[in-house]
Formats: sequence, structure tokens, C-alpha cells
Amino acid sequence: MRGIALMLGCLAVLLAAGAVVAASAAEEPAAVAAGAATEATAAAETPPASPPAEAPAAPSYPYAGRVTADLVNIRCGPGLYYYALTALSKGTPVVVESETGGWLALRPPDGVFGLMRTSDLEVAAGGTSATVSAPEARVYVSSATAKRQWCVGSIRRNGDRVAVIGPDEGDFLRVAPPQDVRAYIVADFVTATTAAEVGPDTGVGETAVPEAGDVQPPDVNPLIKAFNEADAALKKQMIQPIGQRDLEPCTTMYQAILDQADKDYIKKACQERLDYIAGYQQQEEEFERVQSLSDRLDERLAAIKSRYAEKKADEGTEQAVVGQDFVAEGMVRQLEILEGVDYPIKYKLVDPNNKPLVVLKSSQYDLGNYVGKVIGVRGTKQYLKDWRIYCVTVDDLDVLE
Repeated sequence: MRGIALMLGCLAVLLAAGAVVAASAAEEPAAVAAGAATEATAAAETPPASPPAEAPAAPSYPYAGRVTADLVNIRCGPGLYYYALTALSKGTPVVVESETGGWLALRPPDGVFGLMRTSDLEVAAGGTSATVSAPEARVYVSSATAKRQWCVGSIRRNGDRVAVIGPDEGDFLRVAPPQDVRAYIVADFVTATTAAEVGPDTGVGETAVPEAGDVQPPDVNPLIKAFNEADAALKKQMIQPIGQRDLEPCTTMYQAILDQADKDYIKKACQERLDYIAGYQQQEEEFERVQSLSDRLDERLAAIKSRYAEKKADEGTEQAVVGQDFVAEGMVRQLEILEGVDYPIKYKLVDPNNKPLVVLKSSQYDLGNYVGKVIGVRGTKQYLKDWRIYCVTVDDLDVLE
């Protein structure tokens, strides 16, 4: 009986364990299903990731564009430090070659040219082209309105050819900008148009240079030839002695060219020459005035000496006083060291370089009335040891100027 009871107890335990395992097995699919449902809900609540934005396509250079602002400065380099060459108005077409730091490099617009030292070039017959004769030569970027011209836009080597587009500007010659010269504009002020509008950049300086055998005199602007002739006439007159230079014909030549010219660089060159001639003529007139003043002073001095000689001859004492009397000319100045001091010697006689000649005193003349005037004087001269200068007691005085 005890064995039967033991067996029945074990069987009951086994049945209870089986029930627990069955319950666990029934709960597992439900938990898995609940977990899957939770993941599905989370996935539904998370928005799908947006596809990565495509980077804007890099522009293909060169491309055509147009200016979008009302008036924009075009500079010789990519920055405000560089000087302005010209200004372009809204809608002006441009060709963009590259971009750097927010600045677009453009092919040089109209009005931009290069400046090269004349000493670095050998100008061909006709004056429309030149060959670099130096080992290398700088091309400075400039324009008719540029206030400075230090920016180097290109370097030309010995034997390179450039097109000459203007007359000499001092030590420089105007040339067409070579292929690598660029002008710069802020990128925000240009919008692209179509690449079809852009032609190859062959370089103005290279394509515009004619072969030496192709240069024909009729291609030369006749006004440039006339300007060179006027320059030659001016140089010929300037080597003449002062007072013998006749510049009126040169003035007439330059004025005639200026009246006919339609190019700004020719007008500017003629006006500079006319201004130079006008300034020189004023200087020459002043020189002649000073020369005539000297001549008049000499005449007045001679007259004083003549009157002095006549007076002494009449008195019969000329031989006795020749060593005592003093005759001279100069300008009366006040002695600065004695200003405000009651002393009989208050004035001096100076030469044209303001160098003191003598000091003056007089009982016959109020010398203060002659300060700043050129006078001729006669009087007795006495050496002042303490002052180390001669003092003249004025006996006779004549205003010369």
C-alpha cells in the first residue's frame, strides 16, 4: 500500500510539471507576437530618412554671364585692395574664366589695356606692334580711368610680340592685354547665361599682332602720325636756348589734332602736351621778367653812379671821397635782432638771395618806408668791428623796384 501511494504521488508531481511547461509554451508565441507588434509600431512612427542632397554641379569654364547690379567696379585683382579699372552697368555681357575666393576672373572688358616699358620693347615699323627685347617684361594692367597702375597682369618673354594700341605715356607704351590678363568682379554680381556665347580665348595681344611684312602705313592712324610729328617739332624747339624757342607752331599742331581726335587716348595726350607748353610759357615769361628786372637794376645803378660822379666832379672833391663813399643796390629789410629796440641802426640791405650786404642808417631818409623795396644807395661806409659788417650812412637813395 505504501508503494502504491508513493507511485501515485510521483505521478501527481509529473502531471503538475507538465502543466507548467504547457502553460509556458502557450505564453511564448504570444510574447513573440507582442514584441513584433511593438517593433512594427516603432518602425511606423520613425519617418523614413530623406535621400542625400546632390551637390551643385561645378561650373564649366569658361562661361558667359551678365552683370546683375546697376554699376559694379571691375578690379585688377581678386580683392578690394586692388584698384578699380572700370565699372560695368547692369546687363553687360562678360566671359568668366575662373573663380577664386568669391571673385570671378573675367576676360578684360573694353577699355582695359596693358602698359609696358618702352625700354623693354622694339617697336616695329608703323608703330602697331612691338617685340620684347628684354629678357622679360612686365605688363601692368590699366585703363583710361585707373588711378594706379602697379598690378602686374602678365610677364612677356624675350621675342614675344604684342599689339600696340596707343602712344607713349611717359616711359610706358599702351598694348593690347595678352591672353593671361584678367579683370575681377564680385561673384554675386554676375549670373551665367549660356556657354554657347563663349568663344575661345586666343588672347587679344597675340591675335592682333600683324606680321612685320603685313604692316602697311595706311593702317596707322593719321592722327598718331601727326602727333609724333608735333612731338618731334616740340623736342626740336626745346633744345634751343631760352628766349629763342618758338612754341606757337607746336601749340597749333596739337590743337588741330585734339579738335579732330575721336579716341580718348589721343585727346588726353594732346591735352597733356598743350598744358605742358602753357606751363612752360608762363615760366619763360617769368624768367624774362626777372631778366628785365636785372637789366633795369643795372641801368639804375649806372645812373646812380653817374650822378654820383657828376656831383663829386662839381664839388671838386671826387678824389678825396672815392675811398669813403659806398654805392650799391639791394632790398631793404629790417634787422630782426633789433626789433622793438630804440637803436639808430635798424635796417639792412640784402641781395636777391637775402644775404646781407650792409646795415643802413640815415638822418635824411625814414628807412622804414622802404622796407621790402629794391633801392640804390650812396653813402659813407664804416666797418663795425663788433658786428663784423659795414654800416652805410645813406646820403642819397633811389627806389628801383
